Parts: sequence; structure tokens; C-alpha cells
Amino acid sequence: MRNGNAKRGPSVRQVCAGLALVAAMVLSIPRAGFAGTVEEDFRIGLSAFNAGDFPTAYRLWRPWAEKSDPRSEQGIGFMYHRGLSVEVDDVQAAYWFRRAAEHGQGEGQLMLGALYFFGEGVPQSNVEAYAWCDLAQANGQEDATMCRDAALGGMTSDEEMRSAFKEGLKVRELYGRR
Repeated sequence: MRNGNAKRGPSVRQVCAGLALVAAMVLSIPRAGFAGTVEEDFRIGLSAFNAGDFPTAYRLWRPWAEKSDPRSEQGIGFMYHRGLSVEVDDVQAAYWFRRAAEHGQGEGQLMLGALYFFGEGVPQSNVEAYAWCDLAQANGQEDATMCRDAALGGMTSDEEMRSAFKEGLKVRELYGRR
């Protein structure tokens, strides 16, 4: 019995059209992390970073940093060190710089050495600062020479210098360019 007041549900055609519209909307939402390859995301993230769009750089780099891309690890570390789109957190900065440094990334090596020199996010250590800055200098980071020499100048004993040279050799052996 048809009643003029009875409500009919949507037709199959209307349901399918609605689902297609929802699917199109979902597919048009920008993906949360990736624009494509690590190269594309790093390049787009670097452009965003240089333009001051730190949230975009962070969003693009963080997934790659978690997958051990050294440039992204260093970038995320720098963002934590400077408080760009995240709270300043030198413990987190040291974590990401160490990952980048251990993957052979020269800027990460320099920044980790600087954190050791100043005791930011890690215990202050002229020995560690020397080792990481020496490796960064060997990997082409010109500013690392200042860091390395300042760490060396802050050493107060021959024993500390010997420890620094020994640690420098160990760090080069483990994390130097191959």
C-alpha cells in the first residue's frame, strides 16, 4: 500500500553515485606524508623549508627520516634544535642528528658535534665533539674545522686529547664515507 507520507530510501543508483562522490573526495585529499619518491619529497620539503613553510617540510621529511633517509634525519634534527614547527627539544635533535651522522651525513655529524661541544641534548664532551666534528670536516663540512679545533682547545689534559684522537678514529671507521 502506497502512502503519500511514507518515506522511500535512496535508490541503488543514488547510493552508487554517493559512494562514487565520497571516493573521489577521499582520493583528492593530499596524502599525509609523501608527494612521491624520497628525492621528490626531500626537494619539495627543502623548498618549503627555505620559504619558511616548516610544517610542510616536517610533514614531508618525517616519514623519510623514520625510514633512515640521512638528509631527512638531519632536517628533522635541525627543526627540533631550532624549534621550527615543533617545540625546541635538543634531546630529539641529538637523536635525529646521530641517525643522520651514523648514515654518513656531514651536516648531521657537524650538528651532533656542536651539541656535544655545548652540552645541548647530550652530556657535554669535548672528546665526542672533536670526533664528530673531525669526521664532518673530512666529509666536506668546512665549518666543522672551527668546531673540531674549539673542542680540541677545550681539552685540559693529554689523556683527554688521546681519548679524542682514539674516538675520532673509531667514529671514522664506523661512520666515515666508504
